[in-house]
Amino acid sequence: MKNLVLLTFLLFNFVAVSQKTRVFNGELLYEIERVSPKDSLPGKMLIYAKDSLQRIVNFSSAIGKQEMIKHLRLNRSYVLVTTTKGDFAIKTDHNLNKDTLEAYTFKKKFGKKRIAGIKAKRASVTIRGVENKFTFYYYPKIDAKYGASYHKLPGLALEYYAATENGLFKYTLISLQNSQPPLGLFMIPENYKKVSLEEFMKEVSAQ
Repeated sequence: MKNLVLLTFLLFNFVAVSQKTRVFNGELLYEIERVSPKDSLPGKMLIYAKDSLQRIVNFSSAIGKQEMIKHLRLNRSYVLVTTTKGDFAIKTDHNLNKDTLEAYTFKKKFGKKRIAGIKAKRASVTIRGVENKFTFYYYPKIDAKYGASYHKLPGLALEYYAATENGLFKYTLISLQNSQPPLGLFMIPENYKKVSLEEFMKEVSAQ
């Protein structure tokens, strides 16, 4: 009887932990609008997720296409760059964003909104260095770590703002698909050379 009680207790805790982690496998597609200064051409951000693996692809008229591969559990990431000197996978520390995009505070607020067919909850967010407060919407059933930023929120950010050197941007989820992306999406292509940022600068500046 004691063994049965212990087994039930362990099983309950395993299920509770599994639910709390809110693992996501699939695709997230966001529209990016530059609010200030205003840009009439919206961009897109596509995020592929497979447990602790992530691939983020950005498309915009200003910078073209940018790609990053992350391993969330190991805190390891690479930016994929194509140049006239070759293809490179630049090793980065995506935790450095904590001093910029992650420098914020938030408060949960009453109110909900449907975004891409998903019932999202509301939060008031203050970003360091920006006077205005912003209204964000998040989805508590998916961990915030699967988004490109704002990982301290109590769920995945579905509609949010990001203040950068290039202006103020609004991100809005337009599609969420639960799926099993192929593992190859999260691998660095064989023709890409792994380098540090310093090594990359030397490579592209060499005559």
